[in-house]
Amino acid sequence: MNNPCGTTKANIFESTEVMGIPIYFGSGVNPVNSPAQFFVAWGKGVLAGGLIHTFNQDSSEKGSLWFIDEEEAEAKYVEMQLSLCRKC
Repeated sequence: MNNPCGTTKANIFESTEVMGIPIYFGSGVNPVNSPAQFFVAWGKGVLAGGLIHTFNQDSSEKGSLWFIDEEEAEAKYVEMQLSLCRKC
């Protein structure tokens, strides 16, 4: 598989769906010039063919945030789930 510029293979640790919105917690190859390797991603189509963008995107419909610290990323994953549940 060939990775388009600005993407990396997503290794998913956990995933869930809240109100039809998928949320992912995982890791990937370090984004360019960054030690970040853990991510939280949400929205339909955010993982196209198992690939994720190597830069932060943050919108209500779709996004991905990169973290250096695994615990910080996992906390954001839980926060995203709770945030969407409150909108139920």
